[in-house]
Amino acid sequence: MKRNFFTLMVAMLATLTAVAQSFTGQVVDETQNPIPFANVVLLNASDSAFVAGTTTDGDGVFTLTGQTSNPLVKITFLGYKTRVIGGVSADLGIIALEPEATELGEVVVKAQRPAFKLTTEGLKTEVENTLLSKVGTAKAVLENLPGVQRKKDGLEVFGKGTPLIYINGRKLQIQTELDQISSEDIQSVELITSPGAKYDATVESVILIKTKRPQGEGFSFNTQASYCVGKGPDTTLGLNWNYRHKGLDVFGSVWYNDYKWIENDDFSFEVNADTLWHMEEQSDIKSHSNLLYTSVGLNYIFNDNHSTGFKYDTQANFLNRTRGTFTADVMADGAFYDHLDNKIHMSSKSNMPHTLNAYYNGKVGKTSIDFNTDYVFNKDRKSQFNDEVSQQWDSRTVTSTNVVRNQLWASKLVLSWSLWGGNLQVGSEYDHTRRNDDYINPEQVVPTSYSEQRERNVIFFAEYAHPLPFGQLKAGLRNENVTSDYYDRGVRMADQSRKYHHFFPNVGLMARAGQVQLMLNYAMKIKRPYYWELRNSVTYANRFTWDAGNPYLKPTINNEVSLMAIYKWVNLMLAYKHDRDVNVNVAHAVPGSEATTLMNKENVDDEDAMRVMITFSPRWDFYQPSLTLGMIKDWIKIPSPIGFISPKDPIWLIQFDNNFQIMPTLTANVNFSFTSSGDMQNVTLVKPANVLNIGATKTFLNDRLSIQVTGHNLLNSQEHVKLSYGLRTMCQTQRRDTREVEFTVRYKFNAAQSKYKGTGAGSSEKERFGN
Repeated sequence: MKRNFFTLMVAMLATLTAVAQSFTGQVVDETQNPIPFANVVLLNASDSAFVAGTTTDGDGVFTLTGQTSNPLVKITFLGYKTRVIGGVSADLGIIALEPEATELGEVVVKAQRPAFKLTTEGLKTEVENTLLSKVGTAKAVLENLPGVQRKKDGLEVFGKGTPLIYINGRKLQIQTELDQISSEDIQSVELITSPGAKYDATVESVILIKTKRPQGEGFSFNTQASYCVGKGPDTTLGLNWNYRHKGLDVFGSVWYNDYKWIENDDFSFEVNADTLWHMEEQSDIKSHSNLLYTSVGLNYIFNDNHSTGFKYDTQANFLNRTRGTFTADVMADGAFYDHLDNKIHMSSKSNMPHTLNAYYNGKVGKTSIDFNTDYVFNKDRKSQFNDEVSQQWDSRTVTSTNVVRNQLWASKLVLSWSLWGGNLQVGSEYDHTRRNDDYINPEQVVPTSYSEQRERNVIFFAEYAHPLPFGQLKAGLRNENVTSDYYDRGVRMADQSRKYHHFFPNVGLMARAGQVQLMLNYAMKIKRPYYWELRNSVTYANRFTWDAGNPYLKPTINNEVSLMAIYKWVNLMLAYKHDRDVNVNVAHAVPGSEATTLMNKENVDDEDAMRVMITFSPRWDFYQPSLTLGMIKDWIKIPSPIGFISPKDPIWLIQFDNNFQIMPTLTANVNFSFTSSGDMQNVTLVKPANVLNIGATKTFLNDRLSIQVTGHNLLNSQEHVKLSYGLRTMCQTQRRDTREVEFTVRYKFNAAQSKYKGTGAGSSEKERFGN
């Protein structure tokens, strides 16, 4: 009896000493960068029995909870030595992993981290200590990401449109800022193709740029001078400066850009009505603009738990003008009808736009706080003079003035804390937008209009992420409540004014099995029309072509399921999307003139699309290639006067990026992309596009000075598109002077990056201002 009692007491004492414990820590690599998706296992040291398991999150942080009187923590990650820690305490602190090394005869090969890896949100690419850090600018780095393409108006993610870009959590406001950041200052880039609840529901893709941690204090600066040789030469001069002392960080930029470009287009219009109209048009356009961009900001870190700051941007446009000539031959039922000679003069005057962001980051108890408030104001005045000479009919002069004013106030608050072994984020955002769009045509060839749009959006969102033994589960919900009031000449228009109340769910599962990483996502999104697409004005191109807005356009709702998989250096992405109330390009006759085409947008019931992309990215010390193969296919029925129009052929993408380390101070890159002909909605890419870029960079003075030479679009590839809408078709061949050679010199002194932590608010509204 006593023996049984003694045995029971020992068992009870063992149980009491093995109560549930929580262990936390952060896993980093040899350069102190966090390692997401590392496997962390809690074992019983006595018999190595499994107790609990998890993986690290996007910041390399983990939390383990289990019962054992003799804990042992084992950490593994592909390409790194296994780390086993015994006699652990509740807080393991920072745990550094060492890269594996394999001996091959007398050669020691140091393992490299995979080119891409999955995080809790997307696909992360390491830039620091790779050949990508030598390509020149942040823009060049992004062009090396799988599926990211350089377009005439910026960057585009294949099948996802224009991404939102954040730099250290701050929303990018001006695309030229990507040319102001050296690739050597970038630590990593993350591409998110299924943004969660904390991002605006209109956002389909996000790029997060993270720069290196700054070292040291005092004053630092970096300068850049670039000159592009082409048909229209471009010049860029810039200075970034920074001053640091303890918790104070003051920074700013001054950049001057002078752009000249030439564009020659061929247009072909055909209208099959009572009369068969056919027009062949050629244009010769020359544009010149220059601007001075300035920014200044301040960041103050009180301690590890509290920081605040602001950033102000503005720019002065000294010159923005376009001169062009258009010639057109018009046929009616195969017979000559008219010859037109047009001269167009366009100029734009902008007030100095103002963009201000202020933020606070803090932690009170176990609650993290991220607050941002933004103000944006800009005003543009565009004047156009069109002198149209007709050989057979009356000539005409058409003048117009378009004044656009945009104003935005936005605030966003995000609270986050640990809950039930995971992380919970809740937040709210308020956006207030006001846009005035006045279009005046004194000759009344097209109507004069005065419109105003006022929009308020109240947003609530929550997202929860919880680690699993094999990965992580994330789910979120976003609620947006939009009130949009439309005014015509100061009178509120009830039919064009709208109210929307939408819920947007998202769920994602991240998993890891051996060397395979998987991420499965579902998300509902919305695409609201740009404000210029909602205008009630009509823009005059010539007597046969007009362009208009549509204030009755509805937003597009889309549902997407996507899968991403990574095995060693192979990355696969699959996505299927269903859209409702799709915005498409249409063409109608102007009332009373069947020969004149009015271009605008309308809603179509639904559309389905599939996107497939696979990337191969092996890495060697001297050579880092990346080959991407992609395909996108649309299914849609667009009603037209002669029946439904549907896309036939998919669009294929080949992107082959090659980066070489020729010498320790000399690197080179050869990048080629191919986009096939194919269809999207009722737009056809008639001819494939082949783009070749070649560059080389030489560094001096311990990498403080660099000289770069880059050839852009050396094959002089151009766009050939066709728009079909029943009885009306338009073909366009666009020839822009994008073939050029760029010379760039950079110098940095005591280089340091700003500590600015503002993430911005009202991001989608800033994007919708558009033109």
